[in-house]
Amino acid sequence: MVKRKLIQSLAFLMVVTSVSAVSAQEPKPVPDVFATRPRIDVAASISLEEKGHAAIIVVDDNGNVVSMDRMDGTSSFFQRLALGKATGAVALQQNTAETAEQYKTNPQRYLSALSMLQGEVVFIPGGFPLVVDNRIVGAVASAGHRGDGDVRAVKAGIAAWEKFRQSRR
Repeated sequence: MVKRKLIQSLAFLMVVTSVSAVSAQEPKPVPDVFATRPRIDVAASISLEEKGHAAIIVVDDNGNVVSMDRMDGTSSFFQRLALGKATGAVALQQNTAETAEQYKTNPQRYLSALSMLQGEVVFIPGGFPLVVDNRIVGAVASAGHRGDGDVRAVKAGIAAWEKFRQSRR
């Protein structure tokens, strides 16, 4: 009984110490990942110019949805695909086309990600991480546009986001 109480007290002290250490850290600056309109609007305009349809999504560094748009005429299925691409880009910290290629060169990493993130990731082209000061702050993805249209749309959206960020400095 005494041993059990001692272990409980020690566990409590460890929790209290770790909580106070976490709360004493400096808060991280909030990146402009939440300024989503430039990315979404430009990516959508690329799809429209090419007479395509797409779902476009932005997630934060934990894969939480920040913004999601589905163009008229686009199946809601593509929203889920775009979310999987964005989550995959954040989780593995590289674009989803590179991850798909890793199946050939580093199958352990590829298969481990699929195993750990069951049903949450999709490794087909169209998902790109967002990097600020060498740190992944989120991801953007597009799904539903034909051919490599998702990649072109996302790259254009990221370029617009970078331009927007530069204008705010």
